[in-house]
Amino acid sequence: MTDERIRNSIYYQKSTAEQVELFYRKDNCKSRSEFIEKAILYYIGYLKAENNTDYLSPTIMSSMKAASNENTSRMSRMLFKLAVEVALMNNLIAAMIHFEPEKYSALKRECEREVRRTNGEFGMDEALRWQRKVEDNG
Repeated sequence: MTDERIRNSIYYQKSTAEQVELFYRKDNCKSRSEFIEKAILYYIGYLKAENNTDYLSPTIMSSMKAASNENTSRMSRMLFKLAVEVALMNNLIAAMIHFEPEKYSALKRECEREVRRTNGEFGMDEALRWQRKVEDNG
């Protein structure tokens, strides 16, 4: 079914008529009526989109907030599990070696400096190399 065309009289300012005359051919419209109809449909689409932003913005924000909360919960659970593993490793190592408290404090300060210097990229291989240098230097 095709839309039936209707004849309708509209009134608009002379300056608007001049703009229509100037632009309808530039828009590849066959007539002024086609240009005006396209303009009306464009404006209706604009109004519909504007009304949807009142609904879409809270919807999008709600979805983003839910995703962020889910991500935060997941990261918190992972950090908790990691903290448990680190505590376990610390206790196993402490049970296996006898380390003087003064040396521990000095080692902790050095580790903090090294982790800061490497921006957190300090793994077991770096620790082994570092300990070998300490042993070689005395």
